Amino acid sequence: MLHMNPDLKEKGLAMAYNHTDKMIKKAISLPLYYTGLAEVARVREKEAKSKIYHLDRYYDIEIPVRIRAKNYSWLVIE
Repeated sequence: MLHMNPDLKEKGLAMAYNHTDKMIKKAISLPLYYTGLAEVARVREKEAKSKIYHLDRYYDIEIPVRIRAKNYSWLVIE
């Protein structure tokens, strides 16, 4: 699930849930067009330190995620 609001400091919130019995490690593409961001996005997982990602020409970023079995995670986009 991805929520976006260009009027807030936190432009987006992505939630992911792993319903399987195995850890998931994969790269996901996040479409950030409606966040209002144009060149870079600062993304942090939960309360970790944020990392900078450069948006491609379609306003997407690709971000690696790891989610333990039967667990969830979230990403804050600024």
